[in-house]
Amino acid sequence: MNNVTMLKPRLFAGVVTVLLILSACTPQEPQPIFSFAFLTDIHVQPERMAAEGFQHTIEQVNARDPAFVITGGDLIMDALGTSFGRADSLYVLYNELSAAFSMPVYNTLGNHEVFGLYTDSGIEPEHPEYGKEMYLDRMGLDQTYYSFDHQGWHFVILDAVGFRDDRRYMGYVDSLQLDWLRSDLEKVGTEIPIIISTHIPFVSVVPQLVYGGEASAGYGYLVTNTHEIMQVVMDYNVKLVLQGHLHHLEEVSFGGIHFVTAGAVSARWWLGPREGMEEGFMMVDVYADSLHWEYIDSGWEAVVPETE
Repeated sequence: MNNVTMLKPRLFAGVVTVLLILSACTPQEPQPIFSFAFLTDIHVQPERMAAEGFQHTIEQVNARDPAFVITGGDLIMDALGTSFGRADSLYVLYNELSAAFSMPVYNTLGNHEVFGLYTDSGIEPEHPEYGKEMYLDRMGLDQTYYSFDHQGWHFVILDAVGFRDDRRYMGYVDSLQLDWLRSDLEKVGTEIPIIISTHIPFVSVVPQLVYGGEASAGYGYLVTNTHEIMQVVMDYNVKLVLQGHLHHLEEVSFGGIHFVTAGAVSARWWLGPREGMEEGFMMVDVYADSLHWEYIDSGWEAVVPETE
């Protein structure tokens, strides 16, 4: 009996030693350098419990503790065709709610942030906050496009909202911004990895899949001069283009660049899922020279009025 009793702990110790050696030899999974969240098409408003839904999403983001948040535009609903008082109150609401983020927030301009563009707003172009001026003032920005760096990665926030002569918006990046982008990337160089945020997408497969291979996307659906932007960025180490506007989730890869359109925080404008796409946001894990993204269902359940 004693011999058996003595053998058991010796054998167990030997197994532990082997396991420790195997564990030490097993390659460890690479860990991200940092993570960030991408929230697009929030469409905050006092109706449809949108403020409560956004607050819920903020809590979900804070629980994941990303380094920062990038918003993809359409923060409010909306400034295009409404009065000054309404637009102003929406910006106040957005700023009050977004102050609850535990990390920095970098905002992207969406078409719904543009004040008074539609003629039915009753706003004249001479108004001091017409167009993008209200957005700049409320967001505390000098211009609608800018860039920043974080732990060896370069981030570019673009303004892809152009104006037509008939006071409608279109997807467009003007020549002044293209000159700025060219200068910005020249300073960055060709080695540093780059991520771009745009509200209106550069590219999407949705129109062709839904309407047919020869379907036109329309001037307000996609950026109309994507080819000019690509001529500027293709010589640089652009890894990811984050897109909003469409309330769909898709990924298109071209020339080593991943174009990811994220589902909307508001889904069907706070009336539940949009064609199966739940309310949510993206989490992006950033490694030394690569990325991993995941769309997170925020868990918000919309209360849909019977009339909708």
